[in-house]
Amino acid sequence: MKAHYSEYLYKTNISGSGKATSYIRALDLLSEMLTVQPFEFQDCIDIWNITSLARISELKALVNSEQKKANASIWLSTGIAPSYLTKGYCKAALSSYEKFLVETHQENTLMDAFTSFEGNGSELSNHLDTEPQHIDVLIDGLKKTEGEDVIRRVKARLNQNVFRRMLMNIYNDSCCITGLNIPQVNRASHIIPWADDLAKRLDPSNGLYLSATYDAAFDSKLISLDDDYRLILANNIKDHYTRDSVNEYFVKKEGQTINLPYKYTPNKTYLAQHRKSGDF
Repeated sequence: MKAHYSEYLYKTNISGSGKATSYIRALDLLSEMLTVQPFEFQDCIDIWNITSLARISELKALVNSEQKKANASIWLSTGIAPSYLTKGYCKAALSSYEKFLVETHQENTLMDAFTSFEGNGSELSNHLDTEPQHIDVLIDGLKKTEGEDVIRRVKARLNQNVFRRMLMNIYNDSCCITGLNIPQVNRASHIIPWADDLAKRLDPSNGLYLSATYDAAFDSKLISLDDDYRLILANNIKDHYTRDSVNEYFVKKEGQTINLPYKYTPNKTYLAQHRKSGDF
């Protein structure tokens, strides 16, 4: 869980890498404090194994209480990095970890719904498009307008993560053009762009799983697919780009049929719109 939380912090750009590192350090130090004096939180000594939101909330209340005691806190007598407690890093880190658990739970809930759903991609998209659970945790202490902005950002991030995980699943984590199966370089590409149609954002039949080069080319309308799922090239590639690498990456692959997903085949109407918006 620690590695996943670390990845979450860096992805959400929490005021730079310094604060992200401080939050992880604060939670590790809190585990050490609990080892010395657990109060009634023996089950929380290994903090990275806590998945209960209720337990995190209770622990946060204890940390807040000990922080207010300042030098009178038993934890400070241990000499374990006292500034992390007194300056509020432990409390802030717990609040952040709590939000991470909320988002992780919501993402996994959506993926479970995807796995068990019977229906087409459009119906699935409508089924998955819900508000994040435990909203009170996400907007705790914020003004109404700030809270609404947080929910929008969280929902967008969740939807993007879920869309990527759905495409990784149905394409067996392999680029549908090259077969490349390195997740760090593969992308979940929308046929109808994310910003163009809200209803299609979570429709897996509106997606292609592509390695980064082909994702950029597809997004730029340099390549597309015909109704038989064969790769076609835009005229400006064939007319203006003549280097050997272009021939290797694109010209030689023209007419090649992509590796189709085991379900939610790319929607031909969406592909027609993609072709229409380019020079094919």
